[in-house]
Amino acid sequence: MKSTVIVRYGEITLKGPFVRSRMEHMLVEHIKFRLAQCGFSDADVVLERGRIFVYVDKGVSDAARCLTKVFGVVSVSPSIEIDNDIDVIKDVAVRVALAVSKERGAKSFAIRARRVESYPITSKDIEKIVGQVVKEATGLRVDLVSSDLEVFVEVRERCAYIYTEVLKGPGGLPYGVEGRCIALFSGGVDSTVAMWMAAKRGCEVIPVHMVAKPFYSDKAFERAINVLKAFREWIPRKEFKAVFVTNYGELLKRIVDSVRKRLVCLACKRLMLLIALRLVRELGAKAIVTGESLGQVASQTLDNMHVISRGIEVPIFRPLIGFDKEEIASLARSLGFEKTMVNMPQCAALPEFPETHANANALDIYREFLEKLSQEAVWEVVDIK
Repeated sequence: MKSTVIVRYGEITLKGPFVRSRMEHMLVEHIKFRLAQCGFSDADVVLERGRIFVYVDKGVSDAARCLTKVFGVVSVSPSIEIDNDIDVIKDVAVRVALAVSKERGAKSFAIRARRVESYPITSKDIEKIVGQVVKEATGLRVDLVSSDLEVFVEVRERCAYIYTEVLKGPGGLPYGVEGRCIALFSGGVDSTVAMWMAAKRGCEVIPVHMVAKPFYSDKAFERAINVLKAFREWIPRKEFKAVFVTNYGELLKRIVDSVRKRLVCLACKRLMLLIALRLVRELGAKAIVTGESLGQVASQTLDNMHVISRGIEVPIFRPLIGFDKEEIASLARSLGFEKTMVNMPQCAALPEFPETHANANALDIYREFLEKLSQEAVWEVVDIK
């Protein structure tokens, strides 16, 4: 018997042969990287048809939980690899059921089996055969609808696997397979979740944080750093770089001094996109990611998004466009980004009555001014550890 983590992946299998092979091998490398982060650098990772198997000497449950933070992984199961002889399967299934039912205080159970077509016993018959011996050995009742304990039996060509847990992964595509994106990142919940969703779809994300002192406090900057450190766990690479626009506070002050008060927020957002566009060109990115959600605040109405986006020559991804605030917060909690849940301090540049439905040409008179400001932006690239 071997301690094994079964790793399942999804939409990668729908790709053509060349793309599928490339993505599978990238996923394997990301799994190895993540395992090393979690202290399993000696793990053996094996790619087979439609599955990846991870072999560890001990701590199989910890290794499985570790891999729930790898983009492209749909689910994982800590399991026992055994011979696929039906008598061996029965014996191990009984031992597993006895141990886990005692641990959980289970009163009922179900056997869930699947097998390769070449195996001589059908999945249904495996469930009946194994279920009978488990029932006799444990005294548990069979409940196929809402059992306290599910024992899974997966039979493949050369061996079988017994497990009782299926841990959900993020799914999506391997990190970076779709290319690089610039992600506008405040340190708040919206921009963090938007960046995560872009990464889930295969984007390599480069967070860009506008250091807006004195309009934001030092706490906002510290919070952004802490959130990036938490986000680092999702990045399967040796380096995770973020960009800090260090003089953004000075640029924002010039906006406050020069732009009509109702349009300050729009001019600020427009400047952020123009700076991001510069970074797209300099860093070889292909798109900009923002945490905007349609209609959530004054600057995120459809009219205002139209105004700030005009003329930006690369795609602007807004992954949260159809989410409300509670949906975004719920996803952030589920991903472990509780640090983003603290209320962001309000920007001191926010006007009392911001424009909510600007005319399409509202910022035209400031076009050259904002372009000039964007060229004056100074940034620092920091490796997040």
